[in-house]
Amino acid sequence: MTSSNTTTTSQNLRRIPVIQPPNSSQQRARSQLAPPTTASFPSLNSAQRAGGARKKVVLEQGCSPLDWARLNSSGQNLRGIEPHQFPLKVDKEMLKLHKQKNDCWTVLKGKVYNITPYVKFHPGGVEEIMKCAGKDGTSLFNKYHAWVNFERMLENCFIGFYIG
Repeated sequence: MTSSNTTTTSQNLRRIPVIQPPNSSQQRARSQLAPPTTASFPSLNSAQRAGGARKKVVLEQGCSPLDWARLNSSGQNLRGIEPHQFPLKVDKEMLKLHKQKNDCWTVLKGKVYNITPYVKFHPGGVEEIMKCAGKDGTSLFNKYHAWVNFERMLENCFIGFYIG
């Protein structure tokens, strides 16, 4: 009985095709194909180019996007306010008080973020992000980063709502 089960099982198995690398004639044919087009990326009229050419900024060591992601998910208090204060209602006068590199808030689409911990991670450099310090940075943000999900990126820096 065991041998008949084994025979039945082996007969039901399908053959798996053997995949081999292409032979040299196939490789030659591929190498004779036209090269890919040299289309500009991102396209010339895309939102990624809307701000025009920008200078490259060298970030200090430990300030890469991955370093930010690690800090953002570390559980540290990046808001800079006590949990019982959250969420704040921030008016224009209160927002203006937070425009220094070591105490920096901004508004993005009606939400207030303490971007102090993020300043040194900003790919455009400290000088660029400080243009939004202590004020509504929505239009400037959208000019350069309309496709960026800032709500996810700054979720642990969210401190409240802008009431004008």
